Amino acid sequence: MTLDPGRRPRSPRPWTLARQYSLASLLVLLASLLVLGWWVGRQIEVGVTHRAAAAAALFVENYIVTPLQGLPARPWLTGAEKAELGWLLSNTPLGQDVVSIKVWAPGGRIVYGDQAGTTFEVDDEQARAWEGEVASGISNLTEDENRHLKRQHGRLLEIYAPIRQEGTDHVIAVAEFYHTVAALERDVRQAQLRSWAVVGSVMLLAYLLLAGLVRRGSDTIARQQSVLNAQVAAQQALLAQNAELHERVQRAATRIAEVHERVMERVSSDLHDGPAQDVSYALLRLDSLALHAGQEGAPTRAQTQRDLDALERSLTRAMQAMRDLAASVRLPDLQGLTLEGTLDRAVRDHRARTGSEVRTDWPALPADAPLPVKITAFRIVREALSNAFKHAGGQGQAVCAQVQGGLLTVQVTDTGPGFDAARPAAGDRHLGLVSMRERAESLGGHFTVRSGPAGTTVRAELPLTEFTGAPA
Repeated sequence: MTLDPGRRPRSPRPWTLARQYSLASLLVLLASLLVLGWWVGRQIEVGVTHRAAAAAALFVENYIVTPLQGLPARPWLTGAEKAELGWLLSNTPLGQDVVSIKVWAPGGRIVYGDQAGTTFEVDDEQARAWEGEVASGISNLTEDENRHLKRQHGRLLEIYAPIRQEGTDHVIAVAEFYHTVAALERDVRQAQLRSWAVVGSVMLLAYLLLAGLVRRGSDTIARQQSVLNAQVAAQQALLAQNAELHERVQRAATRIAEVHERVMERVSSDLHDGPAQDVSYALLRLDSLALHAGQEGAPTRAQTQRDLDALERSLTRAMQAMRDLAASVRLPDLQGLTLEGTLDRAVRDHRARTGSEVRTDWPALPADAPLPVKITAFRIVREALSNAFKHAGGQGQAVCAQVQGGLLTVQVTDTGPGFDAARPAAGDRHLGLVSMRERAESLGGHFTVRSGPAGTTVRAELPLTEFTGAPA
């Protein structure tokens, strides 16, 4: 199997709060059951050993004390005493549960039972019995004195009971009983199973209830986290969009001074090349008339009329040029116009100024739009039509507009010879394109130009709901 180096491995899904709680609480439940079972078994074991020790002490007081009263006077038991002890172990209820019995004389010497006559070191339990206490405990039979019992039994219950001289508290011997632990182990197992069943059922019910509550809480947290992540993603996308718009506005703002300066240069150039030239020519004609009027042999009436006609034409051209320039700079009152009325006003002004035909198409435009959007759309349409008339002779002029997805799209086309859009020509066209682009981008919109042998298309997309500035 080969891995695609371009694909990143999927990271494992993080554990939810419910899964973490379920695992942790399950481990706690199992550990609690084990500890509880061990504790219950231990308590039962202690209780049974204490009960067996009490029974052994009672048996010693009632049956074994009398046959062993001769031990202080002699070091061994007689045959009759041994026979009486054997009868007691065979015919009494306690003796039926006893595996073996030993009688210890002072110093750790066995006087009755397995390995009689052998002396062993006195252990702690036997020492407690010599002090008058009953000692008991489960033994693994690892001592030397129990090597014969070890072959038949793995574990036995050992009980040490003191044997006192009648009528006194003087301990003359110690009786050691060995009980089987099968019944004890059975009782412990049964008690453990019962405790595990009861406590396990209660804890399982509590576990299921708490797990359900935690799962509901975890699902709520997961849903809220999902919603929060979606909101954070949306906020990040909005911040990125705002950052892009801010950058575009800053870029447009850094070039606005240059654009304004170039607009002033164009106005100055238009005034110098148009009205100023016509006014200068008119002044020259006035000077000529004044000079002829003061000389002898004044010009004929026909000559004077020709000069006056030329003067009138020059002043008329200058006045018309100044009016056109003022109209191109000054905006009409767009506040009370609808979006459709704004576009229609730009087209009508162009038709009145140039006398050229313009085809229009803007179905179902909204009645209202922000004033900055109407100003920008008006200036783009007017500038694009002006360029089409100047550089394409007004061939196939058309203005189309539509609103979709909160964007106003305005498109101005012509069927002129076109130009290289990647390298725009210098002069009015270059300044007009730059001005239109800056106006569109200052509102957070987009501006594109396509041109070729079949004509030129100017396209601007302007947001109707959000914009970052107001055009001049």
